[in-house]
Amino acid sequence: MKHIYCAFLAGIMLIAGASCRSGGSTLPLPPPVQVARPPQQRTTALPQPPPPAPRVPIARPGPRSGPTWYPAKGPISPRWTTVVIHHSATERGSAAIFDRDHRGRGWEGLGYHFVIGNGHGSGDGQIEIGSRWHSQMHGAHCKTKDNYYNEHGIGICLVGDFTKSRPTPRQMDSLQQLVSFLTNRCNIRPDRVTTHSAVTGKTECPGKNFPLQTIRRTLLAGSRPS
Repeated sequence: MKHIYCAFLAGIMLIAGASCRSGGSTLPLPPPVQVARPPQQRTTALPQPPPPAPRVPIARPGPRSGPTWYPAKGPISPRWTTVVIHHSATERGSAAIFDRDHRGRGWEGLGYHFVIGNGHGSGDGQIEIGSRWHSQMHGAHCKTKDNYYNEHGIGICLVGDFTKSRPTPRQMDSLQQLVSFLTNRCNIRPDRVTTHSAVTGKTECPGKNFPLQTIRRTLLAGSRPS
């Protein structure tokens, strides 16, 4: 009997071992535990700062700031009370050409303070500055008995003959800018902007085709308060 019982136990152990090897009677594993994760928060993109503005160089005012029509040898004199406009009565010309001509007459160089070219001999609308303006010297352009308009008048000559034609648009634009600067800087009234013929009555200069009233009207419009 003892031998039969031992054989029975051995058989049971063999069956149990076979079941383990074949994976037949193993206990099922518990399901994995799902760990709850906190809901993801949406991140809002922060606005980006604007790029830095490019650096702009600042114009520093100096003793020579403003138009290039300031004299080279010092401040503008308080002597100027009027502007006298001329024409050259020639088809071509420049400050250098007129300077040679005036020296040939025994004058101290160019008699005008400014010359405005017409494209023949100098640039169309080019403003040339004479040595008299740089030195704030009296002019030699408008002879009268008391010589007032030479002593106190700023002489501007436009190249051309305005008994036959009109100033070019560029000449008129340059003249308007120059006269506006001079009248503002020297406190000259628009009615004190005149011509050679209006002062002396002995010449046609600057010709019947020169629009003096246009210059004066523009000056008046620019001086009115807005």
